[in-house]
This record gives sequence, structure tokens and C-alpha cells, in this order.
Amino acid sequence: AAVAVAPGGGAGGTKIAAVARRLAMGTLAQWQGAPAALLRKETLVEAVPETGQLPVRTLTFAAPATLAEGFRIDLGHVVKVVIPEFKPKSYTMSAARQGEFDLTVKMYPGGRCSGYLDSVAVGESISVFRRGVKERRPGARVGLVAFGVGITEALPIARAEVEKPDAREIHLLWGARTFGDMFWHEEIAALEREHPGRFRATSVLSREDRKGCRRGRIDAGALADVFGGWRGEADTTRFLVVGTKAMMREAERNLEAAGFPWPASALLAKPSSP
Repeated sequence: AAVAVAPGGGAGGTKIAAVARRLAMGTLAQWQGAPAALLRKETLVEAVPETGQLPVRTLTFAAPATLAEGFRIDLGHVVKVVIPEFKPKSYTMSAARQGEFDLTVKMYPGGRCSGYLDSVAVGESISVFRRGVKERRPGARVGLVAFGVGITEALPIARAEVEKPDAREIHLLWGARTFGDMFWHEEIAALEREHPGRFRATSVLSREDRKGCRRGRIDAGALADVFGGWRGEADTTRFLVVGTKAMMREAERNLEAAGFPWPASALLAKPSSP
């Protein structure tokens, strides 16, 4: 049922808003999903309170049939985790294997969603369901731009892209505050070894100078430097940007300014209407 909120706020408006929230929670309670038991946890990045470095963990769950059948990481399918007394939260599978899947999550202090996942013990179950209907737009060159923990979506897509025959060149651009905030170093290096000249990665650090990494942010200048050589083939170049909504919108504007029209250059898009 719809609830009209009175204009102007005040005590009446506050009460009506509270009713609306309770009704919404009643709707959310219907999203039970399917149970997925936690099989194991692995910490990829340890917390360092002195520097503000937050922990990152990979949680491996048993895959219910609703996720195991037809789930496509390469098409941007997401796992919706039912958070108790809150709205479901979207996560990208960082890996999928026979009968199980991984979620790699940064654990934020007081985080409603990450805190819930971090509290789940091995053997306990969460409720999950699938969302996401997108189509891949073929491209000869694919740029993947990841801000921080956005790498958990970008790297699995990179793995999928190297298997696509039309993608001749894939470049992953990953930005973080410090090298300590980064992980999956060997996985990225393995992709570079296995696909020389076809896959490469560039790391950008905003608060640290380190050999082999760019210093700064993923701004208009960095995007133009890294991907500017593809301008001549903009019509067959595709990008995926992963980060907060604000970071993504800014990067998309900067890509357009660099000569890659948006959203025409997006790698994944909602299916076209028939």
C-alpha cells in the first residue's frame, strides 16, 4: 500500500514517515531468498587502526540452486543478501566454483551490511537471491576502472573478458589510498603472465609513493593518460567503472571528455527493448 507523506515535516510528518518505513520493512521481510551456508572466511587485508586501513575478507558460501544455475558474473549478475531488519544489499561474486561462491567484502566500522556479514560464523547461513539483467556490448578494447574495493567486481569481469575472442586488449586501472589497501596481487600478476600483451593492470595510489604505481587519483588526467591511445577506436572501446555512485558518475564524465561517449562506451548495459 502507498503511504502519502504530509508536506512540511513536523510531528505528523515524522509519524507518517515512520509508518512508511515500517510498511517498507514488511515488504522487505518477504524477500527471504534461499539459504547459503558460510563454508570459510579468509582475511585478505588486515585492519590497521593507526592508518585507517580497513579489513577485507573473502567469504565462501555454499551456492543454492537459485544462484548456481545460470548465474553470469560476466553479465553483471549480482547476489542480493537479505540483511535482517534492513534492505537487501547487492554484492558481486568475486569467484564461483562448483557448488560454492565467494563474496569479497570490505568491513566498515558500524557497517549495517558488512557488519552483518562479518558476524556470520562458519556453518551459519544467510539468505540470498539473484538480481541483475544486463547484456554485454562487444568491444576490441576493454577498460576496467576500479575505485578501492570496486576491484571485487572489476577483476572477475577482467577474467571473463580475457576469454572473449573479440576483446583484443584489456586494461585494468585500480585506485586505492595505499598499497596496503590492495590485495589479489598474485591473481592480477597471473593474468598478466598468462595473457601477455593482451591484459595489463595499472595501480594508482593517492597517499603513497611506490615503485610500479602511479601517484595521484583516477581523475580526468589519469584516464586520458591511461586510455588516451584508444581514442582512434572509440567506437569499439568499452568501459566498466566500479565504485561509489559519485565516483562512477565523475569517471564516466571524464571518459566522455577524453573522447569516449557515455553511455555508448559502457561494457554492460540494460537489454535493449524489443
